Amino acid sequence: MKHFTILCAALFLVVLALVGCAASSTQGPTAWLDEPLDGAALPLEPTEIMAHASDADGVTSLEFYVNGALLVRSPAEGGMLADATVGWNPSRSGVYTIAARATDSKGNVGPYAEAVVTVGTVHASPTPLPTGRPTEEVVTQATPTPRPPSSPAATGTPRPATPTPPFPTATPRAPTATPEPPRIASFEVNRSQITAGECVRFSWRVEGYPTAIYFDGEGVTNPSSADRCPTATKDFQLRAEGPSGVDTRSITVTVMQAPTPTPTEDNTPPSISDIGLSETEISTTIGCTAPPDTTVISARVWDESGVWAVIATLQLSGSPAGTLVMSESAPDVYEAELGPFTVPGNLEITIMAQDYHGNTAEAVRSVTVKNVCVM
Repeated sequence: MKHFTILCAALFLVVLALVGCAASSTQGPTAWLDEPLDGAALPLEPTEIMAHASDADGVTSLEFYVNGALLVRSPAEGGMLADATVGWNPSRSGVYTIAARATDSKGNVGPYAEAVVTVGTVHASPTPLPTGRPTEEVVTQATPTPRPPSSPAATGTPRPATPTPPFPTATPRAPTATPEPPRIASFEVNRSQITAGECVRFSWRVEGYPTAIYFDGEGVTNPSSADRCPTATKDFQLRAEGPSGVDTRSITVTVMQAPTPTPTEDNTPPSISDIGLSETEISTTIGCTAPPDTTVISARVWDESGVWAVIATLQLSGSPAGTLVMSESAPDVYEAELGPFTVPGNLEITIMAQDYHGNTAEAVRSVTVKNVCVM
């Protein structure tokens, strides 16, 4: 009988090993929460959630949850190791359960990595809020009440069987609250009007519980930014989707086209005259505390087909000192402010004017830069 029991136990261990090997082929990626860590105390303000995952079949996406509600799904590049960072703006103080999991290239979903954190000031005994992610309900059998020792029964008299106690009734869990709908808190662009060939930068921040965010038709993270170089006037849309609603915003970027050169023949360059300087000598800050001086250079530039651009190129004592675009302050009058400079020497200004046919003309003036402070 003893040998038979040992044989059964060995067969049971072999079956368990075979089941584990068969299951490993469909096991999803393993995920880790990098920030915040379990037990962390966070201020009531926007923060970041960071996680990474690993799988031999390649990681295709990571999902972030707060109290069981999907916060955002972040796509991955399909490598064996992937990471993602998302923004989270808790709406009130409390204890939150943050979770992350990943999906591999075969569609297998890995287990959750969780962290329980405290946000803000919690006056009551902190208890994690109920999560919307279903968990397996465990029902344990009640322990029978010990029977008092009885007197030895007479030989041959059977002892009455002890009744099996009933299983306890599971306590129903409270329903999960509906997550807050996503709300686009900000959606901005650094320039709303550009010339063809220039680029702009968009930035955004979404609050609430978005499950997916799209900018210009592409999935993006939150908060984040993106550059675009439109060739024509275009409307750019930001769309935030969640289980409780959708929020969208649009920004129009106006693109000004560069002027088309006049097709007529023109070989005459622009004329440059009346070059003037508000100061012929300017000072530096070397050896004194006085602020550096500046000077304004002006010139009259004219061309029959129109002036396309006027540029001032600077050289200080033979070394390049910068390039300035001279702007039109009055009809046919162009100006630019020079300085301040911290190195003394002779400042040579070369004015280059170009018309719409590509013809150019140049003129040169000089300014003395010196240290006028006496120590």
